[in-house]
Amino acid sequence: MIERARSLAQAAFINPNFAKLFWGQAISSVGDYAWDTALVLWIASNVAAGQSWAPLAVAGVILAAAIPQIVVGPIAGVFVDRWDKRRTMIIATALQALLAVGLIVAPGVIWRPFGGGLLSIGWRLGVVYADVALISSCSQFFLPAQLALIKGIVPTEKQDQAVETSQATQGLAIILGPPVAAALVFGVGVAWALLLNALSFVVSLGAAFAIRYAPTDGDLRSDAHEHFSREFLAGLGYVWGHRVLRTILIAESLTWLGFGALQALGYFFITQNLHAPASAYGWLGADFGVGAIAGALLVTFLGQRIGLARLLWIALIISGVFVVTLSHLTNFYLVLGAAFLFGVAATAILIASGPLTLDATAPDFVGRVTSVINPIGRLAALLSVVLAGVLVSVVLRGFHASALGLTFTPVDTVLSGMGALAVIGGLYTRKNLGGMIH
Repeated sequence: MIERARSLAQAAFINPNFAKLFWGQAISSVGDYAWDTALVLWIASNVAAGQSWAPLAVAGVILAAAIPQIVVGPIAGVFVDRWDKRRTMIIATALQALLAVGLIVAPGVIWRPFGGGLLSIGWRLGVVYADVALISSCSQFFLPAQLALIKGIVPTEKQDQAVETSQATQGLAIILGPPVAAALVFGVGVAWALLLNALSFVVSLGAAFAIRYAPTDGDLRSDAHEHFSREFLAGLGYVWGHRVLRTILIAESLTWLGFGALQALGYFFITQNLHAPASAYGWLGADFGVGAIAGALLVTFLGQRIGLARLLWIALIISGVFVVTLSHLTNFYLVLGAAFLFGVAATAILIASGPLTLDATAPDFVGRVTSVINPIGRLAALLSVVLAGVLVSVVLRGFHASALGLTFTPVDTVLSGMGALAVIGGLYTRKNLGGMIH
């Protein structure tokens, strides 16, 4: 029994180096979601409690984390392709740990220093936003370096499995991180929830130190190009000129458009369209997280059987169909079922695209390709949030129509439109990648 368990573990984690990388990432991901949730709960229930601008203060945390993904991400990719990947991960994680601890011990932000009080609300929020933005900036170096390192520590025939396994941890982190953070924030205080993330960075740092990998000449490209701008533009051109990468870029962007719309309108859909209590909104996120784990398992079992390219376009179409269906349901439990299935399909899209991206990318372009596709996907999500808010609040305000036996109001109309875009993206992906065996 012990030998069988050991053989299963070896099959799942491929080799000792990848096992260290996986566990470091898994623990760090749980800490990341706990960190985000803790800050949102703390600001909403403490710093901005009872204030009319509380939603704006909470949105500031989300923007502080998202803006570096769009601004710093593409720039970071150039340097990641130049530098030692393992060393980049170590430096980025060490900085994240210091920044996380710094927020906890900063005088007057969370704790009252001896003989002193708390800073004004504006200063407290400013320090939090700055800290979140800096930690997110470090992540823009860490994540592409981690993906590029997989090419160095995992055999070619196992790289797809490694990427799928790594990305599947995100679904588990979505489920574990938020409830743990909520229990700590309301049980023992926000500082302990933030300390969890700081410790997760320390674990990730230890895992990166433990990896045994000597960079090859292809990994270190400090003199590959004389100008940063040429390397940056080369990365953009590489993605757009590659049929597979260009298709994945468009497919993921359409997925994030739908996800962003659900984030922006989910609360209003629950309370206005379903007439359910506001507390029911929390179930929607947890339900999506469970679907995310199921989606990761789906990729594991079906990816190699029907091919990741085929799974990608099928999941795109299905995700769009589920969003459209969800938007016109009137029963909360049926909505949970549709949200779960959307989580399955959306996660299948993101996880299936990872190995396809890695396989299609030359080793010296991994950092730049990752730092083009990921930021554009996040930008699509942010644009979706803004667009959904403008359409519902201004353009479609008071809109009401009926067609094919369905009633259309502002919220469900916007969600239906985003779902239709995903279906179109699936058809586009099938046209471009339909002949791929992978």
